[in-house]
Amino acid sequence: MSRLTDTILAARALDLGLPAPHPLMRACVVVPARNEEATLAPLITALAGQCDLSGTALEAASYELVLLLNNCTDRTVAVAQELRQQYPRLRFHLAEVRFAPHEAHVGRARQALFHVAFARFRFLARRAGLILTTDADSRPAADWIAQTEAAIAAGVVGVGGRILLEPAERAALSPGVRKLFLLDIGYRRALEEMRSLYAPEACDPFPRHHQHFGACLAVTAGAYAQAGGMPLTRSREDVALYRAIVESGARFHHSYRVRVYTSARTVGRAQGGLADAMRWWHDRVRGATPVLVESAAAAEARLSQLGFWLVDNPASVAPAALTATPEPAPGHAAEIHATLRILRERSEKLRPLSLAARLDQARRRFEGRRVSCELAG
Repeated sequence: MSRLTDTILAARALDLGLPAPHPLMRACVVVPARNEEATLAPLITALAGQCDLSGTALEAASYELVLLLNNCTDRTVAVAQELRQQYPRLRFHLAEVRFAPHEAHVGRARQALFHVAFARFRFLARRAGLILTTDADSRPAADWIAQTEAAIAAGVVGVGGRILLEPAERAALSPGVRKLFLLDIGYRRALEEMRSLYAPEACDPFPRHHQHFGACLAVTAGAYAQAGGMPLTRSREDVALYRAIVESGARFHHSYRVRVYTSARTVGRAQGGLADAMRWWHDRVRGATPVLVESAAAAEARLSQLGFWLVDNPASVAPAALTATPEPAPGHAAEIHATLRILRERSEKLRPLSLAARLDQARRRFEGRRVSCELAG
């Protein structure tokens, strides 16, 4: 990506009236918030208490927080101002904006924040500066920034961290919902293991997870420019940015050591977020409705084809049709509990084999079965 892109991205940054970044700043945390008066305290407290991997508090000048309060109608602004006074050591920048109705969504707010963070690192001529984001209802672990920096230092430019439920809220879930939540985690982990067996990635080895979401996501300023910035979408802007980073040829890692704890609420601010998933699981339990997912056979066929693709196209980015778990479709769906069991059994059989042997076995097993690789425009 050219320096022209850097200039364009910086020019698109909103003027939030922020003071110049500290010369020693190496991490900029950006958080969009809309009507979050009840959730801000744990977030700000956690960010004020960030420490290094030995437990020593981070230098105050080394990181900052930019909190963008957009279209708020409750006491979020007043609460944020009180918290800023409560933690004077935290470099806490507070900005209030009112987007037009067609822009009043999380995708625009988070994109605006990333552009601002990028412009601040460009001012410092620091392409290695780290842009991190989380959500207003989330609580980063004390070593969140430090663990993200450690992952970047290991040779990647983007990091998706593990998003966990707040322990007390997880314990308060009904047994049925908690069971579905844990089954979903197990299912996603099993898919990631099978993917690593057929299509291993040196920069993102197993154990890895599937999350690259706004509650726990980071990218260097240089990689952000190389990806062309965050695409503008009403929701799932985090996934769109992840895809742009990967498609730019950059190295991305899904780290278990980078952790954020988030709310188990069922009414969220963004369409397609965790709150929607929690509500969906509640509905499944209430209606005693089976949870269907991509079947084990369909998943293995797709992921083995991903392996073939990477062997044949080592310098290319694989189509999303092979890397993204699809919605369950007739003939390719199965109940989640049975699917998880089969995936684990298949991975146990595949582990002792070499990659060549796994692919050779898959070629015979799934001969004639193809996954459409056409991408939407």
